[in-house]
Amino acid sequence: MRNYEPDADRVVALYQMLEDDIITAMIRRMMRMGKVSGATKYQAEILQQASLLYEDIVQIIASRTDACSAAVKALFEDAGVETVSIESDIHETAEQPPVNIRQSNPMRRVLEAGYRKTQKTLRNLVSTTASTTQQAFYDACDRSYMQVSSGAFSYQEAIRTAVRSLADTGAYVTYPTGHRDRIDVAVRRCTLTGVGQTSVAVSKTYAEESGCHLMELTAHSGARPEHARWQGQLVTLTGEDAGKTIDGLHVYTLHEIGYGSGDGFKGWNCRHDWHAYYKGVSRPNYTQEQIKKLNERNVPYNGKKYTEYEVSQMQRAGERDVRALKRRTLAAQTAVENAPNDEVKAALQEDYEANAVKLKEAEKQLRMFCN
Repeated sequence: MRNYEPDADRVVALYQMLEDDIITAMIRRMMRMGKVSGATKYQAEILQQASLLYEDIVQIIASRTDACSAAVKALFEDAGVETVSIESDIHETAEQPPVNIRQSNPMRRVLEAGYRKTQKTLRNLVSTTASTTQQAFYDACDRSYMQVSSGAFSYQEAIRTAVRSLADTGAYVTYPTGHRDRIDVAVRRCTLTGVGQTSVAVSKTYAEESGCHLMELTAHSGARPEHARWQGQLVTLTGEDAGKTIDGLHVYTLHEIGYGSGDGFKGWNCRHDWHAYYKGVSRPNYTQEQIKKLNERNVPYNGKKYTEYEVSQMQRAGERDVRALKRRTLAAQTAVENAPNDEVKAALQEDYEANAVKLKEAEKQLRMFCN
């Protein structure tokens, strides 16, 4: 059985470009300030630049909105088409007629609702970036001024610290809870969750339209314990057959797998899926032995063995390291190009070169790991 794996890389890449533009705008604003004598004059200058930065970021976000929205839309369209294609193979074995999602109003409505919900969430998240970035800019500049005025740091040292700080702490999104994430992290999570929830809703609608009340849950390594108990089993959409065993598989209810809740099936970071299952026609895609082996350490690397889930997390960690170094390199390069004098430029050039070397090595290590 093939499963649909949404690829959010194109969407994330666009938002990473947005983040890069924001970091560049922050550094340029900082470099324009230069030395300002007197606390009162400095506070007036930083407030003015922070206000202008806010306007810059709002414009940057607006200029990227259409491209980002189009990429998210394309991902949802692909999810709908691929999900229906996979499900059609199953329904046809039960002699159910194939369905074209573009001609099915119920499934189109599900797809559109999922897209609109995800787009709204993304808009709300990104809209917080201007204010969080403005605060990060203010804090970095204020810290830099205090370091110089206290005599603890030279102007060059303070600027270098501020540039690194903005690369590491700027361009965040803020959730209603107050939790913060980098743009690319938030976008990947939001997009994959939205697409995943929508694809299973399309599968559910397809099954209901075809009179199928059972869905087979997929299974993967690294499943959290509360999900591991039901992965690879069956779930009933109507309550019929609940608690029974069919073809060796236990039948759970939607409530028992937490469908619709944040910590349940297709909630936060859940990678499980489901497919229609017809009694007397379908056959299980997993044996109980296969499910037990999912968490075996069978992937060799550097003399040790890891589970597939552990390897995927190691890859993500490597990708985050590369992304962090790209931000630092970009920030240092922008600072060099906009440095107020040769002394500052020379100091920042050292940071740029050092970060560029680290970035090249991190990219090399990630490529070797992936190979």
